Amino acid sequence: MALDVTYTWNFNPLESYPTASGESDVVFMAHWQLYANTGSYSASAIGTQTVAPYEEGQPFTPFNELTYDQVKGWVLDAMNANDPNTVNNLYASLENQIQNQINPPVLVQQAPWLANPTPPAPEPPVSGSGE
Repeated sequence: MALDVTYTWNFNPLESYPTASGESDVVFMAHWQLYANTGSYSASAIGTQTVAPYEEGQPFTPFNELTYDQVKGWVLDAMNANDPNTVNNLYASLENQIQNQINPPVLVQQAPWLANPTPPAPEPPVSGSGE
């Protein structure tokens, strides 16, 4: 059964070289968070992704002018560089986590004798040792 899942990416923090190829604050890695939400259930994944290195002479965006969409493009392109299914596999994994919340494959349950604990009966007083 396919779920109606909303996926939300976040990219923070960004790691950068102070200077590289004649530019300042050149991003080389993004820490990413991916959230999946159905309204009632949610799952998430986190990671880091090295992005394509800046090459001198290529268009450069100053750090304070970077946009969410630009960084998202870098990260998703880099993730899919070796395997074009990487991002789709992440989505599938999160959907599977949600499916497991809806229909747990394993139940972890409290022992039945602890479900409605009753306080133990008070111990009878111990009589003295011949005093």
